[in-house]
Amino acid sequence: MAASPAAQATGSDIERAEPPAILGDAAALLIDDLTPSALSSAAEQHLFHLYNLLAERQGHLVICADEAPARWPVRLADLRSRLNALPAVAIEQPDDGLLQMLLAKLFSDRQLTVDSGVIEYASRRIERSFAAARKLVDDLDRAALTAQRKPSLALLRELLQGSLPLE
Repeated sequence: MAASPAAQATGSDIERAEPPAILGDAAALLIDDLTPSALSSAAEQHLFHLYNLLAERQGHLVICADEAPARWPVRLADLRSRLNALPAVAIEQPDDGLLQMLLAKLFSDRQLTVDSGVIEYASRRIERSFAAARKLVDDLDRAALTAQRKPSLALLRELLQGSLPLE
């Protein structure tokens, strides 16, 4: 079988669509936004059939969820046994060091030179997530362009206090 891109589905797709329609010719499936506590009997059946179709194709299944599939309250015993066998990996929020390195890289990617104090100040005041780091760098870049100033600690403080327009 020729390699094909992975199919993608959401929790609501699993609920509504038939497994062959979700998977198509793909040998891999990424399921995102699946709420385990809301799995209906139909969704459990569909997920079970998707798992088996992928096994037949010697494919891969990736499920992104807030909780490991082995902890889900699954009623269908065959599905529960398959989910219990899946490896699970937790992706934690970045720690201080990683968040600071991420901010430094994001600033560098935009060719923005900032003092280490900007990175340290920002890392202590933003949500600990990759998305928040990206948004902060984007917002500071836009604020600097709008204000026709260099990105600095003073500009960052104004931005975080909400006293700067971003457009």
